[in-house]
Amino acid sequence: MKTSNNSGTLSSQKAIVVGASGGMGSAVAGALASHGVAAALVGRNEAELNAVARNCVEAGADSFPLHCDISQISTIEATVNKAIGRLGGLNYLINCAGISAVNCAAIASSEKLHETDLASSEAIMNTNFRAQMYFARYALPQINKNTGGAVIKIGAVNHSFSGVNTYLAASLGGEGLAEAMFEDVREFGTKVCTIKPGWVNTPLVPTDSIDPSLMIQTEDIA
Repeated sequence: MKTSNNSGTLSSQKAIVVGASGGMGSAVAGALASHGVAAALVGRNEAELNAVARNCVEAGADSFPLHCDISQISTIEATVNKAIGRLGGLNYLINCAGISAVNCAAIASSEKLHETDLASSEAIMNTNFRAQMYFARYALPQINKNTGGAVIKIGAVNHSFSGVNTYLAASLGGEGLAEAMFEDVREFGTKVCTIKPGWVNTPLVPTDSIDPSLMIQTEDIA
């Protein structure tokens, strides 16, 4: 993986990885560290986030944890500013965080819209959609200063069925946001990409009826 900067290497690049404390986020953080990318690692689980950061530092990258509950969108601006300040700039924003449709039952009981708990629906919208918008809003001005920057979102395969109304709305909204975002920033040489890998072997996916060895692995996504 190479950027379009003059050096043709990732070693001088800087990234924010959202959802870095587990699953695909930790794999992405490790892959970036192996290429020498300095990264601000954002997540809710402080213990796991600290462990990922230590592994990245041991791999030779200047990585550090930033605790943030992205469902609380009022905290995102300060988190981005803190990351950019410590990194001394920014090239990449990589969003691996989100609530899985499989796990919606734990958050919103997978209820039909006319039965749903709107407070829980708001948490899904904040985590899966609004946070993506807020992170991009505050990170892009810095990313656009460097040709070859990118905003990358790990997305979902969208299936419409009863009980996933808020999840599906957030997912489709995020994809629309990314498409329009690219038109906003293409003049700066900034790329925008949504990756929709399907079933990936992460803790969010139940494996009682699925062989995890046959699934896409997080390292493949990274």
